[in-house]
Amino acid sequence: MDPKTILPICLGVLLLWVLIALGLFPINLPIFLQRMILVIPFIGIALFGFYSLFYLIYKVINLKDCPQAQIELQREIERIKRDSRYQSLFRATTSTTQ
Repeated sequence: MDPKTILPICLGVLLLWVLIALGLFPINLPIFLQRMILVIPFIGIALFGFYSLFYLIYKVINLKDCPQAQIELQREIERIKRDSRYQSLFRATTSTTQ
């Protein structure tokens, strides 16, 4: 769907939800349905969060190796190690305990 059509739909659903939640929409619903309508947006947000989390975990598990990027990154690290501005990052630190 085009984002220009999704926004008006979402705003319309949000407006309808607010009107029903505040009791300004002239409709007689059983108490059970009124309570469900109040909770549905929060359930949707939680489900979207779970979906996003599982999608992220799936993508991390199935991450493909990229040897060219690895070589490029190693070259960049070596270049930074030689740079005098970053010498303190790669200095071996020894801690002495007495």
